[in-house]
Amino acid sequence: MGQNKIIKILTIATLLYATNIFSSGSDKKEKPTNFIIIFTDDLGYGDLGCYGAQGYQTPQLDAMAKEGMRLTDFSVSSSICTPSRAGLLTGRYAKRWGHNDNVYYPYSKDGMPASEITIAEVLKQKGYQTGIVGKWHLGHRPEYLPLAQGFDMYFGIPYSNDMWQATEMPLAQNHLFQEGLTLEDYKNPNAKTEFRNKVPLVAGNEVIEWPVNQSVLTRRYTEKAQEFILQNKEKPFFLYLAHSMPHVPLYASSSFSGKTQRGLFGDVLEEIDWSVGEILKTLKAQGLDKNTLVIFTSDNGPWLSKKAEAGSSGPLRDGKFSPYEGGCRVPCIVWQPGTVPQGVVSNLQTSTLDLLPTLAKIAGAAIPKDRVIDGLDISAVFTGKNTKSVQRDYFLYRGDAIRVGDWKYVKEKNKEQLFNLSKDKEESKNLIAEHPDKAKDLARKLESVRANMTSIKSE
Repeated sequence: MGQNKIIKILTIATLLYATNIFSSGSDKKEKPTNFIIIFTDDLGYGDLGCYGAQGYQTPQLDAMAKEGMRLTDFSVSSSICTPSRAGLLTGRYAKRWGHNDNVYYPYSKDGMPASEITIAEVLKQKGYQTGIVGKWHLGHRPEYLPLAQGFDMYFGIPYSNDMWQATEMPLAQNHLFQEGLTLEDYKNPNAKTEFRNKVPLVAGNEVIEWPVNQSVLTRRYTEKAQEFILQNKEKPFFLYLAHSMPHVPLYASSSFSGKTQRGLFGDVLEEIDWSVGEILKTLKAQGLDKNTLVIFTSDNGPWLSKKAEAGSSGPLRDGKFSPYEGGCRVPCIVWQPGTVPQGVVSNLQTSTLDLLPTLAKIAGAAIPKDRVIDGLDISAVFTGKNTKSVQRDYFLYRGDAIRVGDWKYVKEKNKEQLFNLSKDKEESKNLIAEHPDKAKDLARKLESVRANMTSIKSE
């Protein structure tokens, strides 16, 4: 057993012990809160009706926002996929474990370390059933897949849908080859060039289909998510539903294809919107809506170079890969009837980093004490008890950029820029000439934070 795995087991055991000391039967007083995080891929700030989208409709998500809370200053921890997903699940910047903004490909041999502790592992302290449906992208080898990171169930694709098969991934006994392809094709060493966009479908640690029919992925994810809810309705559960789209290539089922003025992108969004409606409908039908917190958001902004197949950042600057707001600020809707206030729009600065400590707080679970957790408990924001401010020391972006309060410093191509996001969320006016001392302070803060980012112990 590796040293990282031993440390992880000891840490979780400590958390379990600390939690059990204080449980003393109090959990029986009320039903535990279930959690569902719906995470889309490359969905921009302007890509939902309630955030200004045009050319297609998102009535289910718009209704979810009216019944719950819509956040307008919610950001992910990186403007690209892998570190963003890691930040959501661990409450930590991926740089803390040495991740340098690269993504994991089918030929990659590494992944998020087993020593990282995920939301799933934190919630398992309190007896939660944990499942992920959809895209993972934190390493496709068994030691990095969801079952090694606290999830009881995994059904989905192991990385982005524009990739190909990882030839060493084990095949399930009753695996299915499609499109006339064979085992010889699956083992082809030239997979990267010959089978792009032909990704495997995985259950647990094994490939059950290759290539998966992506036109029905959203529907199949939805059905699997509903199945997980029904199987675990008598127990507390955490479901992470990570849609593969609207990352390109785009696919929509026959029920949605060709339906919108916006073209295939709009079709894809209307199917994702339908999926959200089906999940909420299932919760209501089972009487689970009032004790299930549902959070809908995206992993980063739109891939703008894909043009007609890309989404929109709305009024924000730039998109995916960028240190500007369009890369990291994304839609976020929070819903739990009777707990999350109806029709509220919150402009407080919040982040996916906050989800681990927030869900832990709600569940009464302990968070790791042997490492820095960058996220904050924002449960009071979700319940409407905090409408004033969130006391965050700083927020980092991909590249050389940092935010402290409303001030944001960006150094791009040796050009320094300073913005006040409370007055200029579009980042259209560089204020560095008017506030040179503020820029210097933030530049020093950025340097200090980055220098200490690999610190393991909590401060």
